[in-house]
Amino acid sequence: MSGQIVLVSTALLLLQSASGATVSDGGDHRNRSSPDVDIVDRFLHYVEEVERNKHNCSAGTSLNLGEGVVLDYGRKRFRAQALVAVNRANFLTRLWKDNIPNIVDSEGFFFEAVRSMVEADGALFGAGNCYAEWEFRDHRLFCPYAHRTEDGMINVKDLSVEYDYTGEESEWFYEVRKNAMERSRGNVTIGLFTQRYNATAQGEPVEESSLLVSYEDGHWSLPYFDCGGGNIWMMTFTVPVFGFKDDSYFFKATSGIDIDLRQVDVNQCANMSGEERNVFANSHKCKRDTTKCVPISGLGFKVGSYRCECKKGFYFPDTTSATPYYNGTDVEQHYKRKKSGVTNDYDKSFSCLRCSPGCDECIDDRPCILEWDWTLRTGVLGAQLLIVGLIIPVLLTFTFKYADVKVLKAASPVLLRLVLLGAVLLYCPVLVAYSPPTVITCTLKSWFREVGFAVAYGALLLKTWRISVVFRVKSAAPVRITDQDLMKYLLGIVLIFAAHVAVRTIVDPPRVVTSRARGELKTVQCPSDWWDHSAAIGELLLLVWGIRLCWVVRKAPSEFNESKFITWAIYNETLLSVFLNIAMIFLQDPADPDVQYVLLFAHSQLTATMMLGLLFGSKVYMIYKCKRSQDLPQTGTTTTTQAKSTPASSASGKFLLTKKPGQQLQTPIEDWILADSQIPLNTELNSVTADNGPVTVEVEVEQIEKLLQNVKERCRSSQDKDDILRKVEAMLDAGGSAQEPSHINNGVQTTA
Repeated sequence: MSGQIVLVSTALLLLQSASGATVSDGGDHRNRSSPDVDIVDRFLHYVEEVERNKHNCSAGTSLNLGEGVVLDYGRKRFRAQALVAVNRANFLTRLWKDNIPNIVDSEGFFFEAVRSMVEADGALFGAGNCYAEWEFRDHRLFCPYAHRTEDGMINVKDLSVEYDYTGEESEWFYEVRKNAMERSRGNVTIGLFTQRYNATAQGEPVEESSLLVSYEDGHWSLPYFDCGGGNIWMMTFTVPVFGFKDDSYFFKATSGIDIDLRQVDVNQCANMSGEERNVFANSHKCKRDTTKCVPISGLGFKVGSYRCECKKGFYFPDTTSATPYYNGTDVEQHYKRKKSGVTNDYDKSFSCLRCSPGCDECIDDRPCILEWDWTLRTGVLGAQLLIVGLIIPVLLTFTFKYADVKVLKAASPVLLRLVLLGAVLLYCPVLVAYSPPTVITCTLKSWFREVGFAVAYGALLLKTWRISVVFRVKSAAPVRITDQDLMKYLLGIVLIFAAHVAVRTIVDPPRVVTSRARGELKTVQCPSDWWDHSAAIGELLLLVWGIRLCWVVRKAPSEFNESKFITWAIYNETLLSVFLNIAMIFLQDPADPDVQYVLLFAHSQLTATMMLGLLFGSKVYMIYKCKRSQDLPQTGTTTTTQAKSTPASSASGKFLLTKKPGQQLQTPIEDWILADSQIPLNTELNSVTADNGPVTVEVEVEQIEKLLQNVKERCRSSQDKDDILRKVEAMLDAGGSAQEPSHINNGVQTTA
């Protein structure tokens, strides 16, 4: 008896202290009354102490572990076994209502009934059918009980002989009896029964009913030590069995099953913030900074029923291990050694290592983020800066220095400078894409690309549009489209593209996403979305319009072939833009930022740089050639007759046309003829011929004025222009009479 008092006192102290348990950040779970003793250790010490002294305990169920030891998950795990007791209770209720004497008076029947319950389910430790006082024949108490023994056999006995289970200390019986009458007004099932008379006859079906109980009508007891019963730590599920008398039901007995507590898992990982108390919650010994506790089910009522797995962002040090986690049993053992001052590895082991930067998860220290080739990117950036820093200033200076030269003046220096501005903006995406992308750099790329494209190619297309309008006019009224008009139209194009980017920036700004690159490595990039696709479609529509213009002016004569070079630039941009937009879609997954960067650089060079080369190359060459010709002495080759070489013509107000046989004519007169479809017929032109040498033709100013007056009346179609040109060429070759056409070409210098 003294041993029982000690154990009960220990249990009460334990439960009181457990209710005041706290959890520290470092993982040491202490008790307020005794901070140096672990809660789990105290529980298990108590459990072991009771088992060691089970032969000195008093029969009954007074030794229990209190609330919070077995969580709801443990009860749910054994719900199937509990339903066996529910089914048996409903069977016994019907049996006692029918009250068949040969059955209800047979003790052997009830003993075998509980034996069959244990035999049928290996998870059951025991099963019982315990009756209230004087509810079974003439016995004060009667409780058929079957349980497993240590050698695996099933022992069946009357538990009432061991102890009186009707007191409050036997929770499994007391709580069910107390609440039984509330459940006696529960669910009633109604059925039919047909009485058998003999082998050939039976009666009519008779209606009958019976009271039913469900799982919710049962009660799970606190974990307790069943001293005198199974002599183990267990928990019991019981439901009421009802008798029937005077047309009413009353509590008669219980039907229950016992679960060996060694089959109930100890959850040391559960969070104490749950609704149901758990004294083992957060009592694990995992290193909380790098590992997390994962409970292991099926290990029973023992410490260490968990494993310490690496948290996200950490990996197990032994990368070749088939079990990349720490076993809770080992962790608990080394922690206990540490507390005891014994040599242990708790502090220097049982931790995980941090993954490489940028890795959400990993299995080793391999990088998760793709390393950019900074040498390559720096080289590309340097080349881009060199082009922007050298070519653009040189060409800009060129447009100012030679602005009055005919080659540049005819091409409109203002529009050329706008093309240079657009080219600079088209170069900028390569500059901002050098470093890892951000929302700002992704946004700037869109702005630079769209505005730069609108400025550069808008200017080129408007120049081509002006040529097409002048070339196709057939009206007698003059057509005049100035640079100021073109700049207004250009402003409209730029505003349309800028509005698209502005709306995108406000409504749905570009995002930076993490995607998979080669080798499943991660990288960040500015993804292409429907905003980018719609902008590309807008660019393509503008280029298609430009292609149409180029087709219209393909036969239009041009003094310096500028239309041809613009056509090539537009065709080039169209083809390369279509190719690049398709390529960038496929290069996003898997993404390779270095390849994308090189492609972006190549696109800017093959379009913007090529455009500048085509547009300015011929002009630079012609001005260089003209300056070189001025520095050479006069020879028999084709030259432009300067005003100082023909003083006589300066006084007479004439044009001197110098032509070498076989050359084509390019003069301001021809420019005006071909551009405005204006040339008179039957114009008398005086010529000066030289044998086997250059031919110089004098054209009076009065003749030019007459040409201006008569042109609109005489020219109505492109065929007219061709006929007129052939006649003028013939007159120039023959000194004024119409002969076989020959090509006339050379420079002109007005001396009037």
